Amino acid sequence: MKIKIDLVVPQWTKWLVGGIAIGVVLGVGSARVYSGTVTVKTNWANGDTLTATDLNTNFANLKAAVDQLKQPDCPEDYARDTSVTAFTLCKKGVDEVVKVGKGGSVFWVDRYEASIWQNADGTGVQYGLASAGEYPSTFSESGEYTAALYALSVAGVRPSSYLTWFQADAACEASGKRLPTGTEWMRAARGTQDPGSHAGTGGYCVTNASGPRNTGQGTLCVSRWGAQDMIGNMWEWTEEWEAGLGTSGLGSTWPGSAYNGDGMTNIISSAGDGSNWLPGIPAAAHRGGSWMDGASAGRFAFYLNDAPVIQGSNVGFRCVLSR
Repeated sequence: MKIKIDLVVPQWTKWLVGGIAIGVVLGVGSARVYSGTVTVKTNWANGDTLTATDLNTNFANLKAAVDQLKQPDCPEDYARDTSVTAFTLCKKGVDEVVKVGKGGSVFWVDRYEASIWQNADGTGVQYGLASAGEYPSTFSESGEYTAALYALSVAGVRPSSYLTWFQADAACEASGKRLPTGTEWMRAARGTQDPGSHAGTGGYCVTNASGPRNTGQGTLCVSRWGAQDMIGNMWEWTEEWEAGLGTSGLGSTWPGSAYNGDGMTNIISSAGDGSNWLPGIPAAAHRGGSWMDGASAGRFAFYLNDAPVIQGSNVGFRCVLSR
């Protein structure tokens, strides 16, 4: 049977010619799948012309599928909340992330500072509210857990703290996420209004108060991408470790039995563990400032005073998802 085409279509559409109602499933590797329906004329006669009308308005579904694979709104398993138009908000149950960047720079960051939960869906016990001792022994301060705990971006709760860098990293990992790099954190915080020293009333960033506030209250402490409280409230762990490299050959060991006496050599930096100043140990970065840092808190606030083993009341974190 011969069919004439009187419009220009992309090469990849030609498999539709002579088609039937087709269910489309497109994927890149196994990472992303789009499901939709494209309908074309089925009762062809010899010499018929395939017109734009014949391709049907449902052809837009195929274009949307291709566009989404090239530039997805949300990570896999997350759905976009279209009621929010100022930025791209994606949800999976109670977990909320926002889209940062465009093109090849896209990633998603937790909308709120993270809270740590017993279960992956944000049910059960929330940990890190009053002391480091809340975390179960199965969730070691060294991150060598035997039972996972989960980091989620949940509205209306106190962000979790009292956790080491290793525990923050483990909780992000258990949730299919990771800690942000310094560059990602800075990008995600871009556009957040810095109020200087402020109690956080009226939704402003809280940088001068007696403690942190619950998530979702930073309505004027929001980045251009929709991430809240990236200035103040809690210092946030990032992926970065920093250490000066010297020639002194200074050696040290990680403090505490959880680290099995593992050693470090030729590091001339020092960092605190909350009680002691430890020479010969690297510092892990946290950014943004906390509720007690006043005008020093801000997008450019960068703290290298603490070892990754510290479990501070004013140090929290948030996670990211890559494309």
